[in-house]
Amino acid sequence: MAEVKLENIHKRFGGAEVIHGVDLTIRNGEFVVLVGPSGCGKSTLLRMIAGLEEISDGTISIGGTVVNELEPRERDIAMVFQSYALYPHMNVEKNMSFSMALRRERPDRIRQAVEGAATSLELSPYLDRLPKALSGGQRQRVAMGRAIVRRPKVFLFDEPLSNLDAQLRVQMRTEVRKLHQRLEATSVYVTHDQVEAMTMADRIVVLDKGRIAQSGTPLELYDRPANRFVAEFIGSPAINLFPCDVKEGRVLLASDDGAIDIGPAAAVEDGIELGVRPEHMRPVESGGVSGTVQVIENLGAETYVILNAAGRDVCWRIAGRPQVAVGDRLRLGFDPAHMHFFSAASGARL
Repeated sequence: MAEVKLENIHKRFGGAEVIHGVDLTIRNGEFVVLVGPSGCGKSTLLRMIAGLEEISDGTISIGGTVVNELEPRERDIAMVFQSYALYPHMNVEKNMSFSMALRRERPDRIRQAVEGAATSLELSPYLDRLPKALSGGQRQRVAMGRAIVRRPKVFLFDEPLSNLDAQLRVQMRTEVRKLHQRLEATSVYVTHDQVEAMTMADRIVVLDKGRIAQSGTPLELYDRPANRFVAEFIGSPAINLFPCDVKEGRVLLASDDGAIDIGPAAAVEDGIELGVRPEHMRPVESGGVSGTVQVIENLGAETYVILNAAGRDVCWRIAGRPQVAVGDRLRLGFDPAHMHFFSAASGARL
């Protein structure tokens, strides 16, 4: 286990800068998830930690040692890839023990390490099988087992679940989290899936165009997003956003009934956007926004109701099964305790 520290990290490809002065400390034993849309720089950042990508400027240290000039094998890290990266001609046991065999460790130590990892990952019955005889989930467990037996200071995960089907991804999320709790190892995990980030991370780092948009616990990001980008990216279904005007220090929302007074303005802005998460919408007799129900998504324990209000889709998330039908008129208001205000110009939280 070790602390990972990134100081003023820049990355340029030719004349294009893709990472802009990132500062980040990953504490010893912490599970940090780097999340963001495609092209935000999360995989590039991970590859620089691993030593697979050169740093243009800045410093990366692992366990207090600057690793800028060290080769990947000298950094004492283990990486789990999206593609598994297993040797097809080797069975599970040999795949898992390969790095230890290269280091010429004692056969009894190799056997003990492989057996321990195989037991924890429920791979013991498959040690003699080739990768082609395994399911996708089993192959990914082999890749994780190969990382475990190395006993590295830091685990790096590059979208390891993206090739798995939905049900298996849920199962593997739990397995990765239990593995981290058992090993208490410093881990950096990259994904574009914000549900993975919310359910697995001690801390989430949201990246946007090569910069950190916000860093915090999953609930900190969900309950108090620093800007509109984070508010839209974190949370499923996505947050509802409503353009508002400011007049005489009051926030006004346009509706079919005219302007609705939302409350005092937090700052003087030319334009403000009101953000309300779907579970914080509620049926009201007056005020709020009204529209026609377009879609109803029944998920069993909860329901998503999407209505069209003034040309804008608005989502209401409710536990259970509300008595509404497609085509119904519905009026939804906002929970005052859970309203978020953002600058229409900059997107910053107000």
